[in-house]
Amino acid sequence: MEGELQALGELTKHDKGRPKPGGLEDLAFGSLSGMMGKFVEYPFDTVKVRLQTSESQVFSGTLDCLRQTFRNEGFGGFYRGLTSPLVGAMAENAIAFYAYNRIQSGIRRVTGTQELTLPQLFLSGGISGSICAFVISPVELVKCKLQVENVQGYGKQQQQQAKVRFTGPVSVVAHLLRSEGIAGLYRGIGPTVARETLGVGFWFGAYEVVCRQILSSRRRSKDDPMPPKDILGPGSIILAGGCAGIAYNLTSYPIDVVKSFIQTSDVRAAGNPQSADAAKAAPSVASTIRTVYARGGIPAFYRGLGITLVRAFPANAAMFMTYEYLSRLSADLRLKGR
Repeated sequence: MEGELQALGELTKHDKGRPKPGGLEDLAFGSLSGMMGKFVEYPFDTVKVRLQTSESQVFSGTLDCLRQTFRNEGFGGFYRGLTSPLVGAMAENAIAFYAYNRIQSGIRRVTGTQELTLPQLFLSGGISGSICAFVISPVELVKCKLQVENVQGYGKQQQQQAKVRFTGPVSVVAHLLRSEGIAGLYRGIGPTVARETLGVGFWFGAYEVVCRQILSSRRRSKDDPMPPKDILGPGSIILAGGCAGIAYNLTSYPIDVVKSFIQTSDVRAAGNPQSADAAKAAPSVASTIRTVYARGGIPAFYRGLGITLVRAFPANAAMFMTYEYLSRLSADLRLKGR
């Protein structure tokens, strides 16, 4: 057993064993993992955004939001606007895994070491997150508008219900380009960059921490080398991936609330003539923080967090499972071809 662990440690140290995914594989596997995760999480995300951006009297809580959405829109209401974020999730995860692994390679070249420290891994994740933000910001803008628009008519008489302006992602994009130009697609970009930099840093960081703890527990002594991540089974990856999702949301959720509030300000004001003109320009981060705080103090920044954490564990477990096992399958096929 001791000899096997030493051999495993040598494989990790010298970056041998299974070949690591290349750039194209990172893009492909990351894309597929993003698609899997989005299908799992999207209904929960719809509820989260509606709780974040609606007046407190519209929904009494998560269960009430679930009930009203199903009653007013049916099961399809939970997947309203899915197309845009599905494409966005595929692009985001593809870029996240690609950038994360390329940044790690750059740090290894600069430092001359193969085993990165946890702060270096957090840094790699944070930088990859900041890159992703510029890709997903327009996608999330479209998603949030579609998710929130129908809510403006809840609780009103049929003749007074808010008029639905958008029929899908294309109509949202067309409206934004006509009314605000390219800049309109990046409403809320500041909070998005902040959320992704912090959140993705903790996302990858938490995943690596849990994986290392599990691998460390399998050593017979502290002097034995660390086994490679390839030996982790599905249970371990599910645990690590789920914890990564929890870490992402716990650290970045208040920023996400501010981001969603800014991105949907015009939709929420559509039925209010007094605030419609003001909503044409995106509210500042500072004014949004004050507005959210006035709605309920600090708890207002965490409205919808419960449903978010419920979906975070399975969705992110599915993402990391997909990526890890596709990477292993690809590596094994390349080894057999040698």
